[in-house]
Order: sequence, then C-alpha cells, then structure tokens
Amino acid sequence: MKKLFVVLLAAAVLGAMGLLPFRAVDAAKLLPVKTVIVTKSGEEYTVDVGEGVKAVGGTLRQALDRLKEELSGTVFFPTAEQVVITEPADGAVEAVAEESEFRPAAGIYRTPDRFPDADALGAYLDAHPSGVTILDVRAALAQGRTPAIPVVRAADGGFRVDG
Repeated sequence: MKKLFVVLLAAAVLGAMGLLPFRAVDAAKLLPVKTVIVTKSGEEYTVDVGEGVKAVGGTLRQALDRLKEELSGTVFFPTAEQVVITEPADGAVEAVAEESEFRPAAGIYRTPDRFPDADALGAYLDAHPSGVTILDVRAALAQGRTPAIPVVRAADGGFRVDG
C-alpha cells in the first residue's frame, strides 16, 4: 500500500511539472486525418490532408508541424488509413517510412498524378486497400531492398490501382 502511495504521489508531482510522457487532449478538438498526400518538389515537401488543407516545409517533419500550427485543433495523423506519395518520390518514400506520426499499418501508395481531392481519393482507396503498409516499407528499406509500392492512377474519371 505504501509503494502504491509513493508511485501515485510521484506521478502527481511529475504531472504537475509537465514531465509525464503523455498529455491530455480535448477530443472535441481532434482533427482526424484519413488520407495524406505527400509531394516532394525539389527540397520542399507538401502535405495535403483534404478539404484544401495543405502545408509546405523543407522536410516532411516541418510540413507536418506547420500543418499542425496552422489549424485550430489537434491534427491526428494516426487515424490516416492511406499515405499517397506523388512521384517523383526522390527521398519521400524514406521520409514517410521514417515518420513516426504515421500509423505503421497505414497503406502506402505512389502516384504519377496530382490529385486535387484527397477525400475522393481516400474513399476509393478504402475500397481498394494496399497490400503494402508503411511497416512493410520500413522493413524493406532496413533490409536494403527497394519496396514495391502499388501505384494509384487517375482513370476514366475515377482511379485505378496497379501493383
């Protein structure tokens, strides 16, 4: 009983000092993300989460942070079901695979197209899930292999997944 009291007291003190590894978040302010489109142009990353919400940064991390700063609410990337990387994906695949904000089980795709609407693309990809996840890409990169990532294309007013 005495040990439990000491642990609870220590947790209360650390919580009051803001040193606990977790923080409280108002669920009403959460902005869940379903589909993330990552585009790399030169040395600049653009992150698009739909409904015209985009942010640009010198790295993927900076773009994600800027997106969080610009929105009034807490952007919640662990809800993303898909991450789509616009080609050419020079370094973007590695950046997405290394990013801890994304859920390892999220599907990953490449695309040669620029999609204006992440929401419509996300609805299609829900019905056509990727057989490749971010975790699969991490494993392939760790083994020195080039990951085989499915390609989503615009086709006949809709979309098509190859691979």
